[in-house]
Amino acid sequence: MKIRKDARKTILVSTFLLLVFICQGCGGIFFPLPYRSLAPFSGKVIDADTKEPIAGAVVLAVYYFTSYTVAGSNSYVEDGQETLTDENGEFKLPRARRWFVLRRGYPEGALTIFKPGYGVFPDHKRSEAVGANKSWPPPKKYIVYKIPKLKTKEERIRNLPSSYSDIPYNMKKQYIKSINVERKALGAKTFFSEPKKEQ
Repeated sequence: MKIRKDARKTILVSTFLLLVFICQGCGGIFFPLPYRSLAPFSGKVIDADTKEPIAGAVVLAVYYFTSYTVAGSNSYVEDGQETLTDENGEFKLPRARRWFVLRRGYPEGALTIFKPGYGVFPDHKRSEAVGANKSWPPPKKYIVYKIPKLKTKEERIRNLPSSYSDIPYNMKKQYIKSINVERKALGAKTFFSEPKKEQ
């Protein structure tokens, strides 16, 4: 009995999808798909002194890969994603996948939290991830982050965070915008900006 063309297509697609799921279930050993998985983060950002929620703070997840050699280990920035805290100071960065990338895998994620006028997490000495490692907060765990309000212009100048030049602008737009707001308020040049479009 001759199988119709549509039925053959359906069988082929179904077989391919079945193989993908089986191989991915085996850890991708036999048929690794080219994607990178970015861990999710969620939590709340509050004022370190008043304990009030901070709305509009930028939460930037920066993802690192670590390579190991005879000379030792070396970490480098590989990816990023960002969001803003809501009126309750809460945020959520979902798990994300980047398809067809050169370096696949599950990079470690570190958060940078910044709002103009406040100490940047994790660099400011009074910033805190309550009940968690300050530098590497665990993904999937809801964590409260405390950042202090800064009182002097000198403190705010010292507090200006890194621009993370390793990741593209579109992964850190809000973060760069917040840095520019702070630099402008301090009378400094706003040299981090959106790349110009080619004519």
